[in-house]
Amino acid sequence: MKSWLKALLTVAAIPLVSSLSAFGQEDEGYANEGPWLLSLRLGGQFNDNRDGVKDNKESNLDLFIEPRADFQLRDGERTLLDLAVLPMVKWHSNPRTPEEGGAQNDTELFGTVALELMHQLSPRVTLTLGDALTYNDDPEVDNGGANVRSSNNHIWNTSHAGVDVSLTETMAAGVTGSYAMKRYDDSAVAANEDEDIMNGEAYLKFKTSLNLDISGLVGYSDFKNESTSRPRGSQVMSAGIGIEKRFSPDLIGKLAGGYQHGEYDDSGVDSLDTPNGSAELVMRAASITRFRVGASYGLYAPYVRPYSIQTLTVFRAGVDHDVLPGRLTLSLNGQYGSGDYKEEGADLSGGTDNLTSVGVSANYRMNRTWSVGGGYTYENWDSDMRERESFARNMVDFGVKAQM
Repeated sequence: MKSWLKALLTVAAIPLVSSLSAFGQEDEGYANEGPWLLSLRLGGQFNDNRDGVKDNKESNLDLFIEPRADFQLRDGERTLLDLAVLPMVKWHSNPRTPEEGGAQNDTELFGTVALELMHQLSPRVTLTLGDALTYNDDPEVDNGGANVRSSNNHIWNTSHAGVDVSLTETMAAGVTGSYAMKRYDDSAVAANEDEDIMNGEAYLKFKTSLNLDISGLVGYSDFKNESTSRPRGSQVMSAGIGIEKRFSPDLIGKLAGGYQHGEYDDSGVDSLDTPNGSAELVMRAASITRFRVGASYGLYAPYVRPYSIQTLTVFRAGVDHDVLPGRLTLSLNGQYGSGDYKEEGADLSGGTDNLTSVGVSANYRMNRTWSVGGGYTYENWDSDMRERESFARNMVDFGVKAQM
């Protein structure tokens, strides 16, 4: 994609009303009151196995510069609007040869535009919606979908919307929905990698006098995946019950469980049924040391092509510790996921695909404007799937940020 077309895409996407709250500008206590917040990141990543292969590994170094502008509009507690634009110039060390799949350009223009809106339609009704549109070549590992690390240029768009209604002092209801879309530049890659993920959920929540909330949940997911060989996609219906307990203002526990039914677009593959569930315990901001632990089990979009769905078990944990409060924070994160794939016809015999990821990072705020950070991540994909080989890789990230 030509640079001018990428820039046009970035500008044209600003008016989209569609979200990732992670794109909100960090509130570190140093930013101006707004409405404009400006920042600049410079940094890079070293990867000793960029292409995710078992043999003939190629290391790679990416260096980037990413300015950012946020426009924030606030109306007391009633409305919060954040528009963010993040163009990025990335330089690659260009490890590939044409025989290995095509060399990368030395320099490419990427970017993200994002919108987040929260608005109280009335004292009892709150609307949230947002969109994040990214053009890049190296996505993060996404536990909730099929957005795994791959070094092909693509557009990744995520949208969400929701309405929450306080029916009485002790009862609330809501509806949420999300949509994710991935489109690759390379037509050969797109023919088997493009995907759409749609999720919807409705809930009814009861609040008790014991800082305990009980919810009933129903949900629907639709996974659409391109394939040149067969109908590839699935739909999942879910129902369950959730419990949220506030042990203290900063310690919250969540537990949910239910049942899922999955159907395949391929009429030759039988449907599947499974219990599903999740658990989470989070210590929030008040403590010098904060932690989060969680686990989940259920039907998710596939990581492995050309399968349509996976039964995924995930365990994750993280710790943030303020060595110097307000200045130096150390973080440790870990995740283990095991995806089980059932047989989908004679050519797809099924199997397991496991991911282990461990990372450590540090962030140091030098003053009101400048901060520096860095980290190390280890990933190991252990798979017996025919379409994927096991591999491991090490990544080192580093960066400097200036926030005006």
